Amino acid sequence: MHDTLRLSDPEARELAAGEYVLGTLTRRQQAEFEALLAVSPELQQSVDAWRERLQALNARLAPVDPPAALWPQIAARAGLERRWWRRLGLWQGISALSTLAALVLAALLIAAPAPPMMDGDYVFVANAEGGRPGWLVSASDSGEMRIQTLAPGPMPAGMACELWMMDNGKPVSLGMLPSSGQKSMRLPEPMRAQLRSADLAVSLEPRSGAPAGKPSGTMLDHGKLVPMRSEPFSL
Repeated sequence: MHDTLRLSDPEARELAAGEYVLGTLTRRQQAEFEALLAVSPELQQSVDAWRERLQALNARLAPVDPPAALWPQIAARAGLERRWWRRLGLWQGISALSTLAALVLAALLIAAPAPPMMDGDYVFVANAEGGRPGWLVSASDSGEMRIQTLAPGPMPAGMACELWMMDNGKPVSLGMLPSSGQKSMRLPEPMRAQLRSADLAVSLEPRSGAPAGKPSGTMLDHGKLVPMRSEPFSL
């Protein structure tokens, strides 16, 4: 099941910020969200705003303790060991806020159209001019790459951004980055083994691509792909 986020859509970003604050994102979604959060002041403000809203609600609501028998029932249905649900005393102080906020957010998510999902093992937020988060690059070990346009802003006339990957110190073009929507790319097979440590870069080039297949314009960004999968852990 694909569980990544459609972060190119402003409304989807806002909902994701709420889910992030509530702690309801999956590990993959959280990794993708935090990659963009680290470089997006706008998204950081959304997260702060959600925290303030929920804290304001929390201040007005009295804590509600669930029935003592509820946790053993949940553990039994989930197939969890007894020792685990005993530790759920940490959760028993959760106020009615969590339920209320989760229900409101769930209603918003249900009402929103189902987004096209991206899949991948690594993620990279590529910046455009001015350091704006322009694209979300998702890559898989199979060599599939998908680009999701965020907010690159206007480009100089006749110019566009090109994505590069360093192959033993030599820049190799992966293609032109889209001005809107999504785009799929495929990494050449000899370069797939380098995904975990590869350097990516974005340069401003003629819309038809860099002359002679080498970067010729301003280098706007560079960085590495971040793994989206975490090692499993036991509770």
